[in-house]
Amino acid sequence: MYVEDLLALNFMINMFLLFLAARLAGKAIARRRLVVGGLLGALYSLVVYLPEPGWTSSWTARLAASLLIVLVTFRPLRVVEIPRLCGALFLAAFFLAGTVFALHFYGGAPAFIRGGVFYVEPPRPDVLFAGVLVTFLLVFGVWHFGERQRARSRLYYELFLHNEGRDVALPAMLDTGNSLCDPLSGKPLCIATYSAVKELLPGVLCRAFETGQDPVAALSTLEGRAASRFTVVPYRSLESSGLLVSFRPEAVYLVNGGERRYLEGAVIALTSRKLSADGSLAVLLHPDILR
Repeated sequence: MYVEDLLALNFMINMFLLFLAARLAGKAIARRRLVVGGLLGALYSLVVYLPEPGWTSSWTARLAASLLIVLVTFRPLRVVEIPRLCGALFLAAFFLAGTVFALHFYGGAPAFIRGGVFYVEPPRPDVLFAGVLVTFLLVFGVWHFGERQRARSRLYYELFLHNEGRDVALPAMLDTGNSLCDPLSGKPLCIATYSAVKELLPGVLCRAFETGQDPVAALSTLEGRAASRFTVVPYRSLESSGLLVSFRPEAVYLVNGGERRYLEGAVIALTSRKLSADGSLAVLLHPDILR
């Protein structure tokens, strides 16, 4: 391989590794510094042409070269950022090296064993570029999926309801389109499926939901303390309008990421409809309950 070919190949590969390391570390990087870092990495590759490379090809020299490239490219403001940036660069290099080796070896690369040593021919430039492309797609595919999962986790909670000695734990999701409020207390309303909270409801109300009767009419049969926990809420949507039965449990707790929060005076509106296609969602949370 000619010197200019080696420089060009290493320049492009190193720029890709630095770009990948920047994304893994969540660090912004200017294009000109990316170019300078790639050029430094390409220049270091010329040590293979030295008659006696010696220490310049040792692990110490490689670590020192990587550190210099990180310092010049990223210009970390704090010392504690340096190990994280170096780790991201090494991780990107390991990703790429493993991908290139897999494409090269499983693509039918000639290999043989001589004197107990396993030899394989060096990968061609087209295999290197294919490795770059595959690494890019894999890393950013996994990154995008992880970001989506983290975004979803910020919307999903667990809601604990307690009433008359009974408890239920419900999967809940924050619904930014929910603007319902209790007309009496002014509290924001969370919407729950009847089937998820029926253990906490009086029998007459359960029968009304299960037999298709009007649950609002069933409230007139409630007496005493039980009746004080129920009321009706008018609602209007693009498809329909009407009244929902609302329920105020004795205690409501919101759990997310191990953090448990008591929601004083929380009110739950009941619906017989499913809140998700697969039925895995039990509650739609009003965004104001997080304030």
